[in-house]
Amino acid sequence: MKIIFRCLIAVLLTCGYVSAFAQTNFSALQGKIFTNGGPADSATVVLLNYPDSSVVKSTISSKAGAFYFDRLSGGKYLIFITKLNYNKSYSGPYELVSGKSMDVGFIQINGSSAQLGGVTIAGKKDFVEVKSDRVVLNVDQNVMSAGASLLDVLSTSPGVKVVNDEVLYHGGQKALIAINGKPVLLSGEELINFLKNYQSSSISRIELIDNPGAKYNAGGSAGGMINIILKKSKDMGSNVSITESAGYGDKYKFNTGVNYTLRTKKLNLFASYNYVNNSITHTINTNRFISNNGQLDNFDLNYNADVKASNNAFNLGADYQLTSQQTIGFLINGFDNVANIDKRNTTRISTNGLLDSSINTVSKIDRNIHNMNYNLNYKVSLDKASKSVLSANADYSDYHRISGESLRNDFFNASVQNENTPVFYFDNSPSHITIKSANIDFSQALSKSSQLDMGVKSSQANSDNQIDFAQLMNGNYVLVPALTDHFIYNERIDAGYIQFNSKFNKTSFTLSLRGEHTHFTAESVNPSRHADSSYFSLFPNAEINQQLDKNNLLTLSYSRNIDRPNYQDLNPFVSYVDEFYSSTGNPFLRPDFVNTYRVSDLFLDKYRGSLSVIVTDNFFYNVFKQNDTTKAYITTKANLGTHYQYVAEFAAPIDITPWWHIDANFTAFIEHYTYKIDSAASKSTSGITLDMTQNFKLTPKLSFQVTGEYLSPSYYAISQYNHLFWLNAGLTYSILNKKGSIKLVASDIFNTFYNQYQTNFANLNIASKDQVGSRFIVATFTYRFGSSSAKGRSKTTDEQKRLGGGGNE
Repeated sequence: MKIIFRCLIAVLLTCGYVSAFAQTNFSALQGKIFTNGGPADSATVVLLNYPDSSVVKSTISSKAGAFYFDRLSGGKYLIFITKLNYNKSYSGPYELVSGKSMDVGFIQINGSSAQLGGVTIAGKKDFVEVKSDRVVLNVDQNVMSAGASLLDVLSTSPGVKVVNDEVLYHGGQKALIAINGKPVLLSGEELINFLKNYQSSSISRIELIDNPGAKYNAGGSAGGMINIILKKSKDMGSNVSITESAGYGDKYKFNTGVNYTLRTKKLNLFASYNYVNNSITHTINTNRFISNNGQLDNFDLNYNADVKASNNAFNLGADYQLTSQQTIGFLINGFDNVANIDKRNTTRISTNGLLDSSINTVSKIDRNIHNMNYNLNYKVSLDKASKSVLSANADYSDYHRISGESLRNDFFNASVQNENTPVFYFDNSPSHITIKSANIDFSQALSKSSQLDMGVKSSQANSDNQIDFAQLMNGNYVLVPALTDHFIYNERIDAGYIQFNSKFNKTSFTLSLRGEHTHFTAESVNPSRHADSSYFSLFPNAEINQQLDKNNLLTLSYSRNIDRPNYQDLNPFVSYVDEFYSSTGNPFLRPDFVNTYRVSDLFLDKYRGSLSVIVTDNFFYNVFKQNDTTKAYITTKANLGTHYQYVAEFAAPIDITPWWHIDANFTAFIEHYTYKIDSAASKSTSGITLDMTQNFKLTPKLSFQVTGEYLSPSYYAISQYNHLFWLNAGLTYSILNKKGSIKLVASDIFNTFYNQYQTNFANLNIASKDQVGSRFIVATFTYRFGSSSAKGRSKTTDEQKRLGGGGNE
């Protein structure tokens, strides 16, 4: 890998020198600003989209009054100009042809210039924006996000599901989670904890990206990429916003937070802090049936838990312009979460319909999770025209979990009288995960309409887990050897990619190839097991865009991805509930590979329909393994077979009246499963999903929002799920000269947000209902104060260029 790395660096540097006269594949717009006294230096020039007036970029005019915007897409734009002691001025609109530059000439500003009627710089956006390659969720425009965590926002986002510690998108595939275009290094339970502790008040928007391309990790991106853009300032000076939120329902919620931004000509600093204190219920009702030799045994498990958590979370980041061609930045975020989980389980055991015995389990978990994530990034333009750009990132993640659980099992006979002596257990299960990664990326404009990107990345993950499981014997806790273990997992992934994109006439295309070499070792002490394996995989990616006419943009794409098991999926520790139920990881679990074929059409720049075929080989999922003799069962993950998906999606923003707007998303699917297990027959299923958000502008200050989702009954992996329906509603009222707002939200109004399913797989027959407390009334107060000057210089990070972002938030 060292040789490959050095060769790639040599190629990067060579391309930087030989491309001195290459032309950019984007458009540019320039001009000069004059007053009656001559050139207008230090005027703030803001480029706006036309007609919605949303901000694209901004800059400061030179001493000669000149301004210049590059790397623009074709379309119509306005220019907004402000300068101290001069009236605000608008110029345009200007229609920019893709791939060509425009000089708008001289723009005069003075005290008597007339402003363009009907244009405001506010440029308010809808909650959902549909684009050719992604769906953008503007979090501030979502009333339901008030007082919610990032996980809550994702759980109710169109097309996104959160199932068994996985964030799924596009046909139930695992999505790659990124912050400001930089992938989050955590996965599984650790990722879910990370998302729970990020609050919506610190988020500007969420981008649901169909095909992120070969630049990003092949692992975890089969379902696309979910990019979380943090709030940054567009205004010169400092700004502060505070958020206070309280909710009551199944239990209670409380959140207080502050966001701070500072922007100067060279520095953009952003920071946030949130304190959360919640109490949430979690109930599971499971009926398990075992038919053996004419006898029907029934195990009825009722699980009830109260989860009380207090959390301190922070986010700190900055971008600093070292020179006109160099930018350095950093991002630090982390949280400290203290959770107390009180669990009460009752398992009623019946034979042929008659109660035989029961087990009551009382458990208390004291858990502390500490997580820190660091990112350092650097970008340099190797020439004045920014045709050759080199960027680098270094990331480090440190995750600690301390968890202690005490359990008591009481046994009762058919008459519900105590039988046998209670059994006491205690387990201590610390976990420590560190992840390091570094990458270098190079972008080279080859001509007006073509560009070459390439890069290398290396990451190292180390997971150290221990469990000490003890039983109370004669007044002392004694280790239970069969349930005590130490598991160490180390993984290294070295990757490189190359990507070429070009455009001619009305056709553009992107071709890319990513290679990843994975080496891992896994070692378990009890029982003694050791695994050491390496594999290399190639991941091609292709996308073609064809402008059929002025109203239709057709996109064809193909990608191959890998879905690696989470670290805890491989952990063989046994999580014990009672003598009939436990769960464990699977150290022999292997990754699956996903091939995605998609065609989509963007109509009138806002309606999008797509058809997808997704084939997942060697897919893995949670399964139940039952011993018909002992009647005990255990949950784990296993590679099951091949999963075929045929998905049709349609997204449409609809304006019913000037005060009533709807964002609708419809999905229809047909799926087929073939299993490796001989006793499991192939299974086919179909269904639909409908997401709808309705916004009502009741008065200039008062708005009302209703959000709902319907999922038809469908089969997933090994279980048949009942239909799912939920409805949220909320009001928002603007106060304090629009610097403050009050929001009142009712979530899960009908208390229907839960999974109910039946499993008939292999020798298993289970019916279950799983519900986490979600019905709350939440009141939120937000206030913003600070500078509100005209926009400062806008810069575009390498990640935002690749993702199609505008400037900073």
